[in-house]
Amino acid sequence: MKRFRFRLQTLLDQRKAREEKLLWELSDLQREELREIERLHGLERILRKARESIEEALSSLCSGGFAILPVVQRDEFAKATRDDIRVQELTIEAVGRRVEAKRVEVVKAMQDRKVLEALKDKQEREYIVSMARQEQNQLDEMATVRYARGM
Repeated sequence: MKRFRFRLQTLLDQRKAREEKLLWELSDLQREELREIERLHGLERILRKARESIEEALSSLCSGGFAILPVVQRDEFAKATRDDIRVQELTIEAVGRRVEAKRVEVVKAMQDRKVLEALKDKQEREYIVSMARQEQNQLDEMATVRYARGM
């Protein structure tokens, strides 16, 4: 009995390779998104410390200690950090959109592969049924010949 051969196997292999490539790209983008989120958390920590520093400087200013210049400098640093946070949030949004677009690509590639795999499975089942039918016909023919010889 000859083996089943799927005629579109090359195309199926190409689609599997494309799907794997897209999955790698998606995982790279997800790692990038995580890095950007971690950077945002770092900026938020810096901003919290800057606010605490401003509060300390203001309290010491009220108690008659420091000059106003350190408070102004710390406030400018906090403003710059808030701007960095806004930019980082926009960066995270952009990366999130790229992740979602890549996820859509991956889903489409998976669907394309699954369509071919379903076709392959169907053709393989049809092939097995056809081979079983041929084998049964041969057995029936042999039985008929033996019966005819026995008469």
